[in-house]
Amino acid sequence: MTSFKSAAAAFGVAVIALTTPALAADEPGKLTARLTITGSGTECRVLTVGKIGMTNAQARYLVDNGATARVEVWAEDAVFDNRVYKAPKATLSAISDRNGGGLFILSDLKLSCVNYLDEDDKPPYDYGDEIYTKIIFDGPGYPRMTKKSNVVHDNFGFGEP
Repeated sequence: MTSFKSAAAAFGVAVIALTTPALAADEPGKLTARLTITGSGTECRVLTVGKIGMTNAQARYLVDNGATARVEVWAEDAVFDNRVYKAPKATLSAISDRNGGGLFILSDLKLSCVNYLDEDDKPPYDYGDEIYTKIIFDGPGYPRMTKKSNVVHDNFGFGEP
């Protein structure tokens, strides 16, 4: 079981390294978020990677002392946005990188594209879907932080134009 956990951790680090938000997260105390959605139809992978710029020691302290983060999936609309999914706790890791390191936040969800991401599914508004995620971070010694990711534009329903 230990080797499985090690392999899973190594995979997570590789995913984080490839999808880490660029440079802005290296500002101490600043939270950034990046969303990638892949798949279609019955299953979409909703990958959110966040980073709070800080030293590796600060990040380890937060991980060891009960810091938490969760991710919510939101549909963007002209009038008001609506939450379409509230995910369980995200994975937190203290990592050093070429930019100094920080606290990495990883949420890797598999959701039904049609049931959760097809948010504009009735005419005349069915011209595509706009999805973003929001990271909510709570940690000892830090005020609650929230950060909206980039918006992904796609058609997640069946039979859309």
